[in-house]
Amino acid sequence: MSLTTINCDILSQLQEDLQHYEPKHDFSESKLHSGKLQQKNELWYWEGRLVIPETPSLTKRLLHEFHYSVIGGHGGYKKMLTRLTIQFYWKNMTSMTKEYVRSCTVCQQAKYNTQPPTGLLQPLPISSHIWQDISMDFITGLPLAHGCSVILVVVDRLSKFAHFNPLPADFTASKVAEAFLKNMINVHGIPQSIVSDRDKVFTSKFWEQCCGKQGIMLARSSAYHPETDDQTEVLNRCLEMYLRCFTQENPRDWYKLLSWVAYSYNTSFHSAIGMTPYRVVFGRDPPPLIHYEPDPEDILTLQEQLQQRDVVLEVLKANLNKAQLRMKARANSKRRELEFEVGQFVYVKLVNT
Repeated sequence: MSLTTINCDILSQLQEDLQHYEPKHDFSESKLHSGKLQQKNELWYWEGRLVIPETPSLTKRLLHEFHYSVIGGHGGYKKMLTRLTIQFYWKNMTSMTKEYVRSCTVCQQAKYNTQPPTGLLQPLPISSHIWQDISMDFITGLPLAHGCSVILVVVDRLSKFAHFNPLPADFTASKVAEAFLKNMINVHGIPQSIVSDRDKVFTSKFWEQCCGKQGIMLARSSAYHPETDDQTEVLNRCLEMYLRCFTQENPRDWYKLLSWVAYSYNTSFHSAIGMTPYRVVFGRDPPPLIHYEPDPEDILTLQEQLQQRDVVLEVLKANLNKAQLRMKARANSKRRELEFEVGQFVYVKLVNT
């Protein structure tokens, strides 16, 4: 037979530390004569709680026991303070407990963060010309149709004009580059920059070398910052919603509707730019659904068309600037600014939870 007992040597250590302990250092005169401070068996008690001298070795040991033990469970400072105050009392108990929990390495590594995200939102600069800066992304997992199950989404960051290109499920960086050349570069020319996520295609050596030789700057999103490519992500949701609405009975029809969804999106009013992407790119509104014969006097000269185009671009940039300011105000209301100094040590989270 065996018998397990709990052996606590804190009391013996307390008796040693209390041989020359004077409560008057930790209590005011009113508390000393209130009758709540009593001495029993060479130990001091305040309101029935054991008084602990402010000895670093003893207080740290108690904090460690009530935090690192399986009973403490690395709880927050309020839970830990509640457990401690039931049995013990010492000066500056609350502040010491809070600081101990705040500096716990295990808690910082294991616990989830309940604070607002750090770092204020910094919008990307507004492009000066259409199809100068674009963003790219993929929609995958679609039903196989005509050998394709992926959509390459390309969006102009200034005009918000979009192209949707079908790709096979086993697409590679070379196939993406080929589709990009056939459907975008031959129409809009070579862009200056491409914003994308960190897909394996966009991080491949082939894609880097292909874009580098053309003078295209790659701007990939950093870890846990999906808002960098949020414009394309929002468009992806619109495209998926459109296809779900029209292909519920036959999902494989998404391939046939790809041209229509592009026309529907590009000719729809965009709240950020205050007009349709079609008008920005072509300098006029999309063809009306109801056709009519215009009066010859209504035809604009080339000079008037160019002047109108310049006005449209100026209005577009002003509307985009207002949209960015609204977006910053909404996003930063749920964020907090955080700055670090050179030489500081910080924990970097490697898993986005």
